[in-house]
Amino acid sequence: MILPACRSSVRRRFISVDSNGQPQIDLGDKGDDADDDTPDIAMPFGPNAGQRMLLANLHNRNISLKARQMGFSTLIEVMALDHALFNRDQEVVVIAHTKHAATKLYRKKVCFAYDRLAAFLRELVPTVERSQTQRVLANGNSIEVTSSARGGTPHFLHVSEMGKIAAKYPDKAVEITTGSLQGVPLSGRVFIESTAEGKSGAFYTMSDRAEKKAQAGDPLTQADYRFHFFAWWMMPDCRLLLDQAHRARISAKEHEYFDKVDGVMDVAIDLEQRAWYVNKRDNDFADSPDIMWRE
Repeated sequence: MILPACRSSVRRRFISVDSNGQPQIDLGDKGDDADDDTPDIAMPFGPNAGQRMLLANLHNRNISLKARQMGFSTLIEVMALDHALFNRDQEVVVIAHTKHAATKLYRKKVCFAYDRLAAFLRELVPTVERSQTQRVLANGNSIEVTSSARGGTPHFLHVSEMGKIAAKYPDKAVEITTGSLQGVPLSGRVFIESTAEGKSGAFYTMSDRAEKKAQAGDPLTQADYRFHFFAWWMMPDCRLLLDQAHRARISAKEHEYFDKVDGVMDVAIDLEQRAWYVNKRDNDFADSPDIMWRE
């Protein structure tokens, strides 16, 4: 995979590659909702721990239930650009939940990365046409972003925040499942990722089915979706300092919940993480604790 210089900032930074060529692991808090006025710097892209988990378990069709700001749309856009550079006569399509989100993915992920590729790569695969939503390369490939479902035959399809699309624009979700997804050949790549948006809608149904298939250990066909789950407790920043964690008021019922998660997920959510979760829920989402589950 190419390692272009990608968008970053002091607070939301991509991870550099060390002298041995290995990415430095730090999940950070990279997300797509960063303010446009955040100061940008360019650094070589290196996958963080969660992104490496996805890369290690790729399938033709992938569906990811995730916490916010884990950087998966960034990774997938880099993969989309990689696909467009090193194949011929193929379409890459990115669908986001709003026009603003779509153009932001295009401008700050795809275009930013392409414009900072090594000069020889840009000369090898130059851009022959560019608009605010599409880039056409000399090898016959195109990368297009949109907020609506479309026809065509995309060979690489990324649906960002499918949960939000299904919750707010159910007709659009139907168009995606009956149109865009059906246009991808079995040999193509599909990435559907989102935070949770309730227990209904196309994203919930698709991810629930994929999760049950994974739990059952059923072998996957090219047409099946591989389920990927990335939780808040996988992010190293989601914790308080130990001395602060001891000040948090965590009830016996809440400890019981965390203990249950430990057992089901085979993890160990420590005191610092438990304190972060309870404080975040009670302080930031006091009026709407259900949002904590979603985000």
